[in-house]
Formats: sequence, C-alpha cells, structure tokens
Amino acid sequence: MKWAELLGKAVAVLGAGLFLLSLFRLDGAGVGAGLVVFLYGVGLALLAGIYGELKAVRALLERGGGSARGNVRFG
Repeated sequence: MKWAELLGKAVAVLGAGLFLLSLFRLDGAGVGAGLVVFLYGVGLALLAGIYGELKAVRALLERGGGSARGNVRFG
C-alpha cells in the first residue's frame, strides 16, 4: 500500500500548509480546518502502514507452513 502512504503524507502536507498559511493570516477557521486535514492525512498514512505490515506478517505466516488462521496456540 505504498500509494496510500504517499496519499496520506500528501494530505498531511497540504493540511500543514493550510494550517501555517491560516496561522500567518490570523484566520481561526482556516487554522482549525488545516489541523483537521493534517490529522486526517497522518491517520491515513498510519493506517496504510499498519495494513501493509499486517499483510507482510500474514504472508510470512502462510509461507511458514500453512494458513495464518488457526495455527496459533495459546498456553
């Protein structure tokens, strides 16, 4: 999910730019909107990274001898 991480980073950069521009112009609504867009972008990038890691772990478990489901024994 490399494209999703890049999209999240791009949205975060746009949000940070909007935040800083609005901060310099002393526009309170723009500061809030910039912060929301920035946090949305960071969250999107983090979720894409976590999803990619989970896919990698699943592929590793499947390569190690069977399905990733049902192979874990507790206790």
